[in-house]
Amino acid sequence: MKWLGYPIYRLLLAYVIGLLIAMYLQITIDIAFIVLSTSFLILCFSIFFSRTNTVFKALFSFSVIFFLIALGVLNMVSKRPINQSHHFSNHTIHGKEQMITFQLTDQLNPNAYNDRFYARINEIDGKNVTGKVLVLFKKSDSVEYKIGHRLTVYDDISQASDERNPGDFNYKEYLALIDVHGQIYVDDDHILNVYVGENESWIIALRNQLMNSLETSGLQDKPLGIIQALILGQRNNVESSVTQSFRDAGVIHILALSGLHVGIILLILRWFTNWLKVVKNGRWLQSAVIIILLWIFALITGMSPSIMRAVTMFSFIAIGMNVNRKTSIFHSLALSAFLLLLINPKLLFHVGFQLSYTAVIAIVLIQPILYNLIQPRWKVIDYFWKIGTVTIAAQIGVAPLSLFYFHQFPGLFLLGNMLLLPVLPLIIGLSILLLASLWSGIPSYWLVEILNLSLDWIVTIIEKISSQDQFIIKGIHLDLIELILIYIFMISSALFFYRSVRKSRRERVLIKEPGYNLHIAIISIICFIGFQSFKKLKTEDSKVVVMHQASGSVISISNREEVLLLVDFHAMDSTRSMAALDRIKSSSLHRNKIITIDSLSNKVKFNDTEVVVLDESGVILKSAETPILLLSHSPKIHLDKIITALRPQIIIADGSNYRTYVNRWRLTSEKRNITFLSTYEEGAINLCHLEVHKQN
Repeated sequence: MKWLGYPIYRLLLAYVIGLLIAMYLQITIDIAFIVLSTSFLILCFSIFFSRTNTVFKALFSFSVIFFLIALGVLNMVSKRPINQSHHFSNHTIHGKEQMITFQLTDQLNPNAYNDRFYARINEIDGKNVTGKVLVLFKKSDSVEYKIGHRLTVYDDISQASDERNPGDFNYKEYLALIDVHGQIYVDDDHILNVYVGENESWIIALRNQLMNSLETSGLQDKPLGIIQALILGQRNNVESSVTQSFRDAGVIHILALSGLHVGIILLILRWFTNWLKVVKNGRWLQSAVIIILLWIFALITGMSPSIMRAVTMFSFIAIGMNVNRKTSIFHSLALSAFLLLLINPKLLFHVGFQLSYTAVIAIVLIQPILYNLIQPRWKVIDYFWKIGTVTIAAQIGVAPLSLFYFHQFPGLFLLGNMLLLPVLPLIIGLSILLLASLWSGIPSYWLVEILNLSLDWIVTIIEKISSQDQFIIKGIHLDLIELILIYIFMISSALFFYRSVRKSRRERVLIKEPGYNLHIAIISIICFIGFQSFKKLKTEDSKVVVMHQASGSVISISNREEVLLLVDFHAMDSTRSMAALDRIKSSSLHRNKIITIDSLSNKVKFNDTEVVVLDESGVILKSAETPILLLSHSPKIHLDKIITALRPQIIIADGSNYRTYVNRWRLTSEKRNITFLSTYEEGAINLCHLEVHKQN
């Protein structure tokens, strides 16, 4: 297929290039606007002469592409808070408490210490502002807030943590991609007013009513949480152990209301509305009915970003399925992606967006190749073979992305999906029927019993699958270059075999001469092997790094093959210390290396340089010279006297210290003209670089 022969693909590619340029280059909004205006003028000028002059035809084509690139740049740049005068970040001072009014819009799964919400900022010190923040309430305050509540607090808006250790999850960057640009830790005594609006939107009221109906229906805890996640998109009541079991079994997408569920609902709606095809223009009428019902479903579930993305995508697919062209589904995907990226350009960098479209493209492109290799005669076997090929195709498509972002691969994904996918449409159908029965007052105890039994059985099976730890492949890391090369190989291979596999029982595979798709696939795999070899042969200097770890201290001493971790986690319980150690081990500094663990002592020497560690005991080991002083676990000391005694050239405070202590130590160090570094701000600190800087 000559994909670039269709205008939508060229336009989408140009627009995506513009988004990438704006994401990774610092371009001002003024420059972006000037470039867009210039390209638009050239476009308008070339239109008048493009029909008669070959040169102007080429200029027209070039100006269209250039205009789409500039449009992508401007659309992305305009979303930056600095370019939005009413955004709250332009009216706040970091660390300063202000009068803040916000409304809770989305509830997240709570963690061990906090209830979490996304909120829309309405006012700061009486000024009307816009923007979203993450709001955290202490569980110990025992106050239950709900979506729609409006609060006024006297507090400060802080920044989320970024990548403090190499390879850590950058939470600040993740929040920025979903337009959340700060967080508020709300203490109960800082809340000035709480307004519980009686005129909440009908969407929230309907969803709350449906949630309450399910809670009083007699469903058990686990089935209740799963149904609320499957039908209403509310995962707050799903037990954390159930979520972890589904994740380890490779079926976490079952609980995340997104493309899979919308696709199933689309197929159910097509089956129920097939009778419309017999009337005049029935195909278009069927598409219109399906799209309306899909968007009603999206409204009921709260119009979350994942649902809006899925419903938009499948709305175009619903139209494409009723158009008699084989390539229409690819056009539908491109059109839906273009529309979504025009509305929210940051979606391109959302993991969910990438996984959704990659899975659907893989199913459309790879599943026919796998399915046509074997065509069972028995309908039951054929049904399970279809499900199996869909699962395998989708997993092939998303596997590289999953490894790139999550670094693990569930080996039993096929077994879990083969067990769940055949019954998932039935579960969704029965759950919708239960909601309808509860809404209309029809007795539904028999539905409750069926769902309790079936979902308990499903959870038990998934827990058994997830308990097979030996089949969960962890610790796999891909670089961006490797990810791109893998997808080039996969797409080129799929396009080569797409028309090679036949439906004929006598001739399964049509032998074709090698084409450019096969050549590209071979070149990409050669480049992948070469890049892997380059990484292994690349020399790596020895490093001594103070890692950032809350409530703990870690110094990493590494070379090309080995790592020595000096740790002090005495302030943590065993569960938390194990989790912290696993996170430190997964750092990009320690991948594919032999790791040894030892206790952190009061002195660490490397390259004739000594680091003195001063912990909460306050015991000072005197030394002739102390170039680097590491403060650990909030020692109650008089730092000015310590500086006089040890004469350090550099003082470092790690994540085990209270922030108030760190701020006080910084002021003292500045008065004494001593370099002061904190892992809270600097992240992991390479002492070798500090040593070179000191000696120069």
